[in-house]
Amino acid sequence: MRIRTNSAKYIAKLQSLGSFNRTSKFILQWTSNQRLKKDSPVGVMWKRGLLDFNIEPCIPFSCLTPNTSLDRVSFNDQLLSRAPKHTQHPDMMRQLSLELINNIPSQALVLYTDGSKSDSGRTGSGVYVKAEDGLVFRCRFHNPDNCSVFRSELLAIREALNFALRFENSDIYVLTDSKSSIQYLKNWPEIR
Repeated sequence: MRIRTNSAKYIAKLQSLGSFNRTSKFILQWTSNQRLKKDSPVGVMWKRGLLDFNIEPCIPFSCLTPNTSLDRVSFNDQLLSRAPKHTQHPDMMRQLSLELINNIPSQALVLYTDGSKSDSGRTGSGVYVKAEDGLVFRCRFHNPDNCSVFRSELLAIREALNFALRFENSDIYVLTDSKSSIQYLKNWPEIR
């Protein structure tokens, strides 16, 4: 009981300091897509339910629910030959990626996506599309502050899919450098 009371006083005091105190600033700006260190004071208090942060939804695909079937969609998270990234030379990885891209049918709609985060914590996503008729589409956008790189990658994929819905191509390829995003979408039906 005393821990809860003292923790509540401590948090109230920190929050009253505003952005002048580093810990206070962190608590005031923290969102659910940021990881807390397991044994940090803030992490322990949050785990015990002493902190009430505004939790934002972590699923960037609001149009999908866990019941949504992705039967007609396939996700490939492997290159044409097995090549662990940490043991291969960057030129070899580039060559394997180009082989994969060159095997895409010419009539397909190809969408390239990327998400990134700057040292200052600003995040953004981008989509580049090149269709067989020469149509080129570029889209760059900022994401919410302190958004994770993983979420930025997923937001880029979402934007690419929204763009792809405007076309009647039977073959649509979304290319990303985020293996974790592909695995997340590949395992979508299992996410509850």
